[in-house]
Amino acid sequence: MNNKKILSKSMEKIYSFYSPFYDLIFGKTLQPGRELAFSYLNEHPHQRILEIGVGTGITFNLYPKQSYIVGIDISPKMIERAKKRAAVASNGNKISLYVMDACNLEFEDESFDAVISPYVITTVKDPLKLCHEMYRVSKVGGQIIIVNHSKSSHGLRSKFEEWLSPFFARAGFVTDLDVMELVASTEIQVQKVIDCNIFNLHKVIVGVKK
Repeated sequence: MNNKKILSKSMEKIYSFYSPFYDLIFGKTLQPGRELAFSYLNEHPHQRILEIGVGTGITFNLYPKQSYIVGIDISPKMIERAKKRAAVASNGNKISLYVMDACNLEFEDESFDAVISPYVITTVKDPLKLCHEMYRVSKVGGQIIIVNHSKSSHGLRSKFEEWLSPFFARAGFVTDLDVMELVASTEIQVQKVIDCNIFNLHKVIVGVKK
């Protein structure tokens, strides 16, 4: 239940390589899932929200108004692009961006009202630790929202995802991680799960820290 297969290249190098054309490849195709995930964010003003894997800042226009957004990414080049987008972002939001490892968050316990992670959990070497880190930095009662592909639990699709995973690992993510099972094994209390994107290949997991 981990991504130890992602060893050939560091995520920083892979996603820095993607940075100039990330929006073109992973933008519109995955945007419906992002939009759905962000639609579940509470709309209380002045929330402090952490986005793990902020990338090029493609989500900035999806945040509730008057939010304090903290975005992290492993790739400095992604953060450079996100800063350019943040400079023209509106909605009255404050945005701070940092280069940071998602599995070793440099924030104090209970720092955020909400944590959202779009398409990250299958890109890290230790997805269980990432879940623990999201839980740790969330306030009690805080939202934890994940959108990601999750391996099917049975059938032909499951075997196909296992077969494809070593190939996709070279591209920076795996397809054989059961994200649903992983999250359920943690202290995150799952409130709802919604299918999204083409062929319902991805899921939005809406959880909370109790």
